[in-house]
Amino acid sequence: MVWGEGMRGGEETKSRKQAYLVWVVLVVFISALVSSCATPVPPKPKVVIPAASYPNAVNVAGVTVAAVPFDPNRDVYAAPNDPKPRKPDFNWFKAGVCPTRLIFNNDSDISYVVNPLQITCTDAAGVTYKPYDAKEAGDAVVASEAFDAHVRGALAGAILGAALGAGLGAAVGGIAGGGRSAAAGAAIGASFGGVEGLLVGSGAGRSQMESRVRRLLHAKTLRTQTLSRGMSCEGLVYFPALRITSVRVLLADAAGPQVLEVNIPVVMPPQIVQPEAK
Repeated sequence: MVWGEGMRGGEETKSRKQAYLVWVVLVVFISALVSSCATPVPPKPKVVIPAASYPNAVNVAGVTVAAVPFDPNRDVYAAPNDPKPRKPDFNWFKAGVCPTRLIFNNDSDISYVVNPLQITCTDAAGVTYKPYDAKEAGDAVVASEAFDAHVRGALAGAILGAALGAGLGAAVGGIAGGGRSAAAGAAIGASFGGVEGLLVGSGAGRSQMESRVRRLLHAKTLRTQTLSRGMSCEGLVYFPALRITSVRVLLADAAGPQVLEVNIPVVMPPQIVQPEAK
């Protein structure tokens, strides 16, 4: 009788575990369904802020260029006078990269070609560097200890995409583990930027996260383009994680041999630190 009762007890325990798993699956499904059916949030008005409004801005012959380097306490897409900008959740500088937003306004009579290959930065020691391309920046980030730590310690609803600001266009909901926390992480991740949450904690999860980061870096890279009179453009360049003191931009005349040189003094945020040694 005791043996039979033990068998029944074991079956009851197994049944309770199965029922719990069913509830977990239902919670995940319902959370995802609610997120997908939720009323879309109305977009915020896109205010146009002239390049000259930013602290690190220079005007040369009618062309204004502003440089906004990564700040661990300030969204690079924030308005220059915003007293409470969104704070990044990931320190790109510690991952070996200093994403820098460049903003161009052309009020001259000449059309210029903006070419990221003709942009450099200089550090406090006077050494000049070219920016990484999107692939190189992605390689630096995913190989860093900062990224490993972010993946290992990802919490429910951690939004990696927000590290470059809401204007990055997507978000990653990452968590380590499963169960109800996993459902919450997936739901929270899905509610930002209209993208799915990712469950981080497995090799596949890390691979997806790396892929998302690389796509985001590529999407926001400054493109080669012609800047005609009255036009503006912007994009990110990915400098090495250094204490940058200036950014140099060469703009070629689209119709002739003239080249316009713009040197922008840069004041790095005081909270910036050198990358941690691996």
